[in-house]
Amino acid sequence: MFISHISMMRGCAENGRETVRISNDFELQFENFSCHSSEAAGNSFERFNCGLNKNVKRRTLHMDFSVLDALQDFDFQIAIVLPRRPVDFLLLNLTIDGCQFLANKNQVPLMRLAREILDRYSNFPRQCPFQRGKTYYIRAFRLDLSLIPALTMETSMQLQFAYQRNQLPLLQGHIVARVQRTTNAKNKGV
Repeated sequence: MFISHISMMRGCAENGRETVRISNDFELQFENFSCHSSEAAGNSFERFNCGLNKNVKRRTLHMDFSVLDALQDFDFQIAIVLPRRPVDFLLLNLTIDGCQFLANKNQVPLMRLAREILDRYSNFPRQCPFQRGKTYYIRAFRLDLSLIPALTMETSMQLQFAYQRNQLPLLQGHIVARVQRTTNAKNKGV
């Protein structure tokens, strides 16, 4: 079910001009986050860990890893799937050069936005390589839906990602989440 609702509240600024504040009445609720390393690509990671915090009402996700050897040449693959019957809807399926993604160069706008959001929660480098032995992380990640386009939907979603080399996955992750109306929006009867 698609919902394109934005609550708008108007107020007056001190200079007499009218201002508009937009609030998004939706939030992304994480349900599961798992990751694994592929044996076929060899053991590239010294260690890796991913999951959700324990607070059920305000779940955030975390991931940390370190590589055995500097990771210079790799691709980043991402797919966003909206579960539907009888066939799931593939919203995004994209494989990009990993170093360009880190540097935020030559990106489609959605991936550029993803990289900017990632900067708030991670210590990922702004250029290749991922250094040997250094712990990289994403901590307390919670997507602010006001940063993405105004059209939102109340739906379940699955996000799959992978770091891969020579088309073999090095590290894969799978996130299950849902976009839902916030408690405040439900109480307002919006």
